[in-house]
Amino acid sequence: MGAFSGSFYSQSLGMNTRLAVIFPDESNDVTREIPGEPRVLYLLHGLSGNCEEWMRFSKIEYYAKKYNLTVVMPDAGRSFYCDLIGGPRYFTYVADELPALCAKWFRMDAARENTFIAGESMGGYGAVKLALRRPERFSAVASLSGVLDYPAMAGRVLRGEWTEMHPQELTALHGPDGVPVPEDNVLYLVRKLAERPDRPRLLQLCGTEDFLYEDNQTFRRAADGAGYGHVYREGPGEHAWPYWDRAIQQAIWFFLGLNEEAAVLY
Repeated sequence: MGAFSGSFYSQSLGMNTRLAVIFPDESNDVTREIPGEPRVLYLLHGLSGNCEEWMRFSKIEYYAKKYNLTVVMPDAGRSFYCDLIGGPRYFTYVADELPALCAKWFRMDAARENTFIAGESMGGYGAVKLALRRPERFSAVASLSGVLDYPAMAGRVLRGEWTEMHPQELTALHGPDGVPVPEDNVLYLVRKLAERPDRPRLLQLCGTEDFLYEDNQTFRRAADGAGYGHVYREGPGEHAWPYWDRAIQQAIWFFLGLNEEAAVLY
């Protein structure tokens, strides 16, 4: 498997940042099922992770080769893929700067129909936000146990009800009150884009034992009520890698236009 891992200076972030990329080179260890030029999957990490977590905790290298995907995994810290108030612009970095750099440095296919985005937890939220705010760039998106009711999560953090995140982190992201603006709220975005003909295809996956299950139901109702036409799938699983490793395989099938319910899971 071809893989790149390194650091570079980001203009949007104003600092050096790390990036991991998987290239689906041909070899004898995996039988490729999808011919032609590789398509591109931007794969986002969760709150406590980094650009290497998908390579450490899932079989994404195997799936990349099997399904002929170049997988781009950026670092975004604990930013919730936001442009911070007076700080690094993580949304701008992943949405705009990084795709341009990948096209320039790695000659990746930048065509919308061949570009997808997905992530787990914070990354699931980030993927949906990026796709809905840049529908001209991403043709399909998948959220795996995503933080899809971000205002509700922010409220729990600000009230001290979820101690995995400090309230000051939210004020650094969103200003003194710590409340996200509408453009950082995917409930608002999914309603806003529901009638657009160019809206990205959207797959929502969540484990039934996930602590974010109810927040995912809130997003599901919002998307259904707006008539977005997204696909929702659930099954046994917690907020953990055993579930996400299965879910990303379903997401890949969805991206490729296959029946994700019939995905052969490895």
